[in-house]
Amino acid sequence: MIVGQEVTTAMKLQDLYYGNVIPCQHDVRKDSDYAKRSIELLELYDALEKRLSADDKKLLNNITDMQGMLSETMAAESYIQGFRDCAELIIDVMFGRSENLK
Repeated sequence: MIVGQEVTTAMKLQDLYYGNVIPCQHDVRKDSDYAKRSIELLELYDALEKRLSADDKKLLNNITDMQGMLSETMAAESYIQGFRDCAELIIDVMFGRSENLK
């Protein structure tokens, strides 16, 4: 391993240890599909919100808050499962056995 890679790996492990790793925090490119769809969603939300009564706006906000919480939960669960799948793959690579080879 190259010395620069060792330093980077040590820094990442240190960040992980101190809780400085936030897996879902990424910058989004302004020209990406995600950014474009986010803008479209906000425009649709604003258009709908203008048509609603105060009680309906509150209901819409509750629905979008719950959808956000569900999305966060699913992202966390997917991250955890991906981490487990990767660990399982590494263990298999390191300690797995072949039926045909020694």
